[in-house]
Amino acid sequence: MKKLLVVLSLVALAAGPALAAELTPLQIGVGGANAQLFPPETAVMGLRLNLVASDNLDVMGFDLGIWSKSTHMEALQVNLVNLVKTEFYGINVGLFNQMGAATGLQAGLINHVRHDINGLQIGLFNRADDVNGLQIGLINRTVSMRGIQVGLVNLLVEGPLTFFPLINAAF
Repeated sequence: MKKLLVVLSLVALAAGPALAAELTPLQIGVGGANAQLFPPETAVMGLRLNLVASDNLDVMGFDLGIWSKSTHMEALQVNLVNLVKTEFYGINVGLFNQMGAATGLQAGLINHVRHDINGLQIGLFNRADDVNGLQIGLINRTVSMRGIQVGLVNLLVEGPLTFFPLINAAF
């Protein structure tokens, strides 16, 4: 444990000059915006460890931990809770995932994309305004779709079939 703390401290010291450039290769968050190595305005390009929670405007790389919050993200994201305000690109895995828009894979118990998803949603409950791709879950809901829904309950508000169990599609 001491070795890990020493290594993390050395990396944090090495990343110190990145603060002036508003970019860091490592962010460690303990309690959100007020308890992390660098302020939320600092972009993370590398690794963000959310020991409890982190909050950054832009993240690119690998995001790992418990609670993740950002405005824009291009990453492999693995947390219990993933919140991205605007755009997410990459692979997103968590118990609860909420994005403004997403491109890639979103997997979790509850997946919510407020606007468009281009790719794949896998979970117990999947929701998006517009789906270009595939939703696989117990309950899938979207307003419009160019793709396929696979689940027990498939809701497509503006589709040829607004409700259809097992498989629903619109192209």
